[in-house]
Amino acid sequence: MRVCCRFITNEQQQETSNGKDLKHIDLEKTDKTKEEGDAEHDDSETKQENEVKTDSGDPPENQKSLGPAIDNAGDSDEEESLDIEAAVKANVLELQKKNEEKHKHQRRFQQVQCGAKNCVFIRTTLKDPVPLSVAIMDDIIQNQKQRTKRLLRMIPVQKTCKAFADDIVKAVEKLSKSYFENESKTFYINIRIRNNTSLQRESLTTSFIKIIQDANSDNTPELNTPEVVLNIDVIKNVCYLGFIPEYLTKYAKYNLVALANKKKEENLTEAKTCKDMVGKDDTDHSEEQDLKTEKTLQDTVSLDKKVVVDT
Repeated sequence: MRVCCRFITNEQQQETSNGKDLKHIDLEKTDKTKEEGDAEHDDSETKQENEVKTDSGDPPENQKSLGPAIDNAGDSDEEESLDIEAAVKANVLELQKKNEEKHKHQRRFQQVQCGAKNCVFIRTTLKDPVPLSVAIMDDIIQNQKQRTKRLLRMIPVQKTCKAFADDIVKAVEKLSKSYFENESKTFYINIRIRNNTSLQRESLTTSFIKIIQDANSDNTPELNTPEVVLNIDVIKNVCYLGFIPEYLTKYAKYNLVALANKKKEENLTEAKTCKDMVGKDDTDHSEEQDLKTEKTLQDTVSLDKKVVVDT
C-alpha cells in the first residue's frame, strides 16, 4: 500500500480555495449543460414520437398538406388519359373523312384487273348492282337491241372475299341471312372456279344448301326453274358471289346477246311450229281427197256393173 503526501503552502491553499470556487462554478456549469443536454434529449425524443405518430396514422400538418397534391396528381393522370383518348378519336375521324373524300373522287364505275382472260371486273360505288343489271336486261328484252359489241354476260356481284372455303362459307352465310330474311324462294347454286385448284365444288355446294335452308326453312332447291340463283365465281385467289334472280328462266343466264335475239328466236320457233302445222294440215287434206277420189271410183265401177247386169 502506497500513500502519497503533498505539502501545501498558503498560496497553494488560496489557490485551492479559489480552485474550490472554480470547481464549484465548473460544477454549476456542468449542471447547466447537463440540463440543456437533457432538454435537447427530451426535444429529440418528442421529435421521434412525432415521427412515430406520423407513421402510425395521425399525420402532422406538413403531411396533411401533401394529400391534395397527391390527389391532384391522380387527377392529372386521368386528364392525360382522357386527352390521349380524345386525340385518338380525332385521328380516327380525320382518317374517315380522308377516306370519304377519296371515295368521292373515285369514278362511279371503274375497271379492276382480276387476273383471268376474257373476264373484266368493274368496281362501282353502288350498294347493290343487281337492280342496275336487271334494268339493263329488261331494256334489251323490250327494245331487242344489242347494246354491247364484245360483252357476252353481265353478272352482278354483291360480295367479295378471299378464295378460301371458310371465308366463302362465312360470306354466303351473312349474305343469305339478309336476303332470305323476309321471304322464301326456290334456289339453285351455280359455281365456277377458274385458275384455282384448292377448292372442291361438291363440298361447297352441300355446305351452301345447308346454309340457305338454315336461313329460311321454306327454301327449297330447284334445278329447272329456280326463282333465285346463288352465283359463285372463283378467279385465282378472289371469290365473287351474289344472289341473282331469274337466272335460268327470263334472263337466259344473263347472256346479253341471247336476250337481244330472244324475240327473233321466239318468232322463228313460232314460224317453224306454224309451218309444221300447215304441212300437217296439207297432208291430212290430201289424204282425205285421195280417199274421196277412191270412193268415187268405186262408186262408178259399181254403177257400171249394175248397168251391165240390168242390160
